[in-house]
Amino acid sequence: MGLFDFFRGLSFFSNRDTTGIAEEDLDFAKWVKAHRDWRNRLIAYINGTSSESLDEHTVCRDDRCELGKWIYRGGLRYYGDLPVFRKLKDHHADFHVSAGRVVSLFKVEGLGAARKALHADFDLNSLRVIRGLEALERQVKE
Repeated sequence: MGLFDFFRGLSFFSNRDTTGIAEEDLDFAKWVKAHRDWRNRLIAYINGTSSESLDEHTVCRDDRCELGKWIYRGGLRYYGDLPVFRKLKDHHADFHVSAGRVVSLFKVEGLGAARKALHADFDLNSLRVIRGLEALERQVKE
């Protein structure tokens, strides 16, 4: 039995419309990894080791990253009625605001200010997103 079959068999989905549900709608580990990759991208960017050019106006958008796209599509469709999901969505939006701030601070004030923001608001918001994903997964599995 694969991950997809395991999740679809859970009592959480027994009274829910799962038409069109995809494996990615159930793969919470994938979303945690996609989210964690953001930290590495920002570190590489502010350290000058990235070939990527980040724009703070794009980075602060919570619907552009892989997790954000999922949140606004499958996540909202299958979990949008859950308070834990709405909290995750809010934390994810806060996370992107703090990521945009890191980029902006780097451009305006330099590496020191960007690192300080990375280790403060950004890391806190990142942890909240990861905890939110874990809480959602626990609720689905119960």
